[in-house]
Amino acid sequence: MKSPNEITLPVLIKNFKFASNINIIANILKGYEGNTIDVTFKKRRNKRSNKQNAYYWKIIVVIFQNCILEEWGEVKTKQEVHEFLKYNCNYEEKVNEDTGEVLRVIISTTENTTSEQEVYHTRCRNLCKEFFNTDIPLPNEEVTLNFDRK
Repeated sequence: MKSPNEITLPVLIKNFKFASNINIIANILKGYEGNTIDVTFKKRRNKRSNKQNAYYWKIIVVIFQNCILEEWGEVKTKQEVHEFLKYNCNYEEKVNEDTGEVLRVIISTTENTTSEQEVYHTRCRNLCKEFFNTDIPLPNEEVTLNFDRK
């Protein structure tokens, strides 16, 4: 068995032992026999889904683009709207203990889990309702959008 550069394999740990994929692990170890290897342990996370990603870019971002155009008269790219949404809906605040000054640190959405992405989507929908008085439909919700270009 030829040793690949990197292998990712979901493995369940029970009683401090590997509890799944034991045969696969044994075969992988045979391929590295005589070599020193690096082993990384990382809790498995369900990353945001392709459907969530499509909903975000095709529904949430597009509606925000149209709201910004209608309300502010500004044309924004999808990437500019994405940065705007992250700044307003996906950040953490760092406080300088000496001055009390608060700094907003934007968090990337790239590594969001499915549940973290849904929280982000909810914040985006709430911002759109509060700021532009516009409802963003939920995923799989049937609606007709009509954007009049003046």
